[in-house]
Amino acid sequence: MGYAFLDPSGDPARVIACGLVAPLPGGTAAERLLVIATALDALIAEHAPGALAIERLYFNKNAKTAMAVAEARGVALLCAARAGLHVAEYTPQEVKQSVTGNGSADKKAVQRMLRILLSLEEPLRQDNVADAVAIALTHAQRSKFESAIALAR
Repeated sequence: MGYAFLDPSGDPARVIACGLVAPLPGGTAAERLLVIATALDALIAEHAPGALAIERLYFNKNAKTAMAVAEARGVALLCAARAGLHVAEYTPQEVKQSVTGNGSADKKAVQRMLRILLSLEEPLRQDNVADAVAIALTHAQRSKFESAIALAR
């Protein structure tokens, strides 16, 4: 599971931390989910985010993968609720549209645009980390837009 923390106050937004929560292979499903929960609780405590942005579930042809993703997503939602965080959900198409301007963009296009939009020295090579950064950036952009709309009223 990828994670990312952004500081959206600058232009461009700044990546504070990003990486992977990677349970050791071979553990039971419950043990893997416990590792994810423990890591997310620690990351939330360390970085004190104002919200948790997460990918909204979408239909997956591989039921086994879809179940594992749903379980990990449930753990992330639980961790957010325990910390009192607002949760924002975005579909993969919304994230791609936000980052690249094209809701059908591939992962490489998203990674290239993240490097440009966030002025990263190196591209994000791990798909799950790039996805997490893209979701965080989408939330930061949406939040700024919604704040601007609220001020204009």
